[in-house]
Amino acid sequence: MKHFLSIEIQKLFCYNTNAFAGMVELVIQKFLGVIADMETSIEKIEIGLKKYIKIMSTLKKTDVSQDKDFQRLFNGFYRMRQQPANFYICFYQFLEQQKFNTNLTYPQVLTHLYNETGRIHASFSSKLLATVCPDMPVWDKHVLENLELQPPKYYEKNRFEKVVAIYNNICNWYQTQEAKSMIPIFEEYFPDANISNTKKIDLILWQTR
Repeated sequence: MKHFLSIEIQKLFCYNTNAFAGMVELVIQKFLGVIADMETSIEKIEIGLKKYIKIMSTLKKTDVSQDKDFQRLFNGFYRMRQQPANFYICFYQFLEQQKFNTNLTYPQVLTHLYNETGRIHASFSSKLLATVCPDMPVWDKHVLENLELQPPKYYEKNRFEKVVAIYNNICNWYQTQEAKSMIPIFEEYFPDANISNTKKIDLILWQTR
């Protein structure tokens, strides 16, 4: 096979030197592009990791319902923007109340935010839960796409139950080999990062998308 490929390459080279040179240049550019993308992704993961560690190291040392610096950091990291003021008040008051509750569940957070705001906050509920219980994953649209799951429409019946079922599917995906294969990749670059395996997967998913 190698001999055959060598002959074919020689033929191509002899037939059209410019075409061959162009092909080599294209391969080199593609390779360099992959390397550049990888380096960019690692840099983005590192930035996200630093923000996450700051969030988690501050969480239990401050009153998050009053600490505006913490809230700004959290909102930026988890992309929680353009919500009504009462949502943030409700969210951070509940996070402050529950931040030591390692038995907190997704339905409990979902129910509380719904009762307070009148809306089912599928993603934001998961972000609060994952902050209190770091082994729990965040509801992420890219994971939904990977699992070929569609979040229920606002007008669908039993939407609450459907959202909980989808979150359970997300939790199950984090136990698959596909998800776990990301952990050694993360640890290769950040061996000293003292965070949960779930968050290692999260950071790769978020920063390389």
